[in-house]
Amino acid sequence: MFQSWADAEDDIPVPEFTSNPDGTKTVVSYRLNAKGQKVKITQKIKEVKVKERVHPSIAIRRSWAKFGKEKHTPPGPDTRTTQLGEKIELKLGASWKELEKKEEEEKMEQKVNLVSTQRLTCRTCGGDHFTSKCPFKDTLGAETAAPGGGGATPEPTESSKYVPVHKRADAPSRESRDDSCTLRISQLNTIVDDQMLREELLGKYGPLQRCSLIRNRETGESKGFAYVTFATELLAQRALDELNGKGYYSLILRLEWSKKKKT
Repeated sequence: MFQSWADAEDDIPVPEFTSNPDGTKTVVSYRLNAKGQKVKITQKIKEVKVKERVHPSIAIRRSWAKFGKEKHTPPGPDTRTTQLGEKIELKLGASWKELEKKEEEEKMEQKVNLVSTQRLTCRTCGGDHFTSKCPFKDTLGAETAAPGGGGATPEPTESSKYVPVHKRADAPSRESRDDSCTLRISQLNTIVDDQMLREELLGKYGPLQRCSLIRNRETGESKGFAYVTFATELLAQRALDELNGKGYYSLILRLEWSKKKKT
């Protein structure tokens, strides 16, 4: 005769609790497995009292006496009839979207501040700010004494200002620069920094002449690619052959020449 799931639940005995001399309790309970068979489960538990601050209405509801089939069961949910899920925080009010947006903005601001204090370095004074916003960019590097030996400080001139490398008169042009030993490494994980590139990934191909990890100017976060110049073209070719297509921090590296070779 076919027995329904509800009838089978009626045949499941109430859990049995036995106190042990060591202060623990033995719990014997019964359940139905996936095949509809009754299974006996024996557990040895130790009760630990934990104080928790809850709303008064919740405390009152927990003191209510159980009824029906769970009338003689101990306090708390019965695993035979109740399945516990994850704790979900309920946000009441119509302004929950604004609160979430504010939390995201605060997290982003903290992230930007952390990146700026750790990675930004002024090329003029060495401070933790952008070079273009350096308060000493017009005075740092000027002569501190007059030519005649006096203590007066002359007015800063155009020659005392910092001039970027690519704007200097003796700077090599892009066409004349030798990129025969330079590789472009892409598909880098954003957690990879300059030190990891130099020492961990490319340490055995060094010493490197140049290693430039391209970053976002606003956040300082890596864009996922870098330009690396090796001491010789042979070392660059060796790095290209050994590292191209290799996994590095969950991503597959891609190495190529920064300037196409002439055939």
